[in-house]
Amino acid sequence: MRKLKISTVVLYLVITIVALFTLIPFVVVVSGSFSAERDLVVYGASLFPRNFTTDAYRFLMANRASIVTGYRVTLTVTVIGTALSIYLTTSLAYVISIKSVKLRNPIAFFVYFTMLFNGGIVPWFIWIVRHLQLRDSIWVLILPMAMSAFFVMVMRTSLASLPESLRESAIIDGASEFKILYKIILPVSKPIIATITLFYMLNYWNDWFHALFFIDDRNLVPLQFNLYRIVSNLAFLSSSDEIARTAAQHVTLPTESVRMATVVLTIGPIVFVYPFLQKHFVKGITIGAVKG
Repeated sequence: MRKLKISTVVLYLVITIVALFTLIPFVVVVSGSFSAERDLVVYGASLFPRNFTTDAYRFLMANRASIVTGYRVTLTVTVIGTALSIYLTTSLAYVISIKSVKLRNPIAFFVYFTMLFNGGIVPWFIWIVRHLQLRDSIWVLILPMAMSAFFVMVMRTSLASLPESLRESAIIDGASEFKILYKIILPVSKPIIATITLFYMLNYWNDWFHALFFIDDRNLVPLQFNLYRIVSNLAFLSSSDEIARTAAQHVTLPTESVRMATVVLTIGPIVFVYPFLQKHFVKGITIGAVKG
């Protein structure tokens, strides 16, 4: 028992040290966002700001309305997009995981083929703008990423590993395929669903590429693209020699601190989602699913 306790203490100590080293980069970013610009240029980022200031956040909040609009759009896209993506991914993965489906292999090959080749940006742009007519629509931020072939294949592999007795017993009881999927299969597949949900949420939350191509309406600009434009404009002002010399006589542009502040603003909300999904990562898929 004593050896067990000592080994447990050592294990927790090692895990704690690793966790602290993992948190250090984020702490440095937060500290840099509250540091003076001159301190970052001269001394670099540190765990604690030398001169505490909120200039970077005040600079970003100068256009508070666009930040609030960006948060609203991004939250809407993330919630709707993730729900739609999980529905489509699980439905398709379930179909191609059933051995009795005759076209399961051709459909799976079609899904896999899209992971190797694509039509290119120009046909993709023409299809979305001219044929689907999604430009300046919130759906253009959702539908192009609604299904990932990689996640479909991952989900299919997970569902195919489940015992056939689950589905067969449900069919004998007269359950439909939809009821089998959503009442029996998915409840015992929480770990993989939680993982895919988290990755879909990250994809939607961090997306700015589609807004760059298809969004001109200011009321539909997501948070990431809004902050991207702010940082890009600030970098342009700092890199222009003539403007930089003129600005240096009046004010120091918080270029580096603003970059770190944008990281804090964008990563903050999504970080709080992980603890709610973490417990599902370590659970077994079929624990308690089949009674002996």
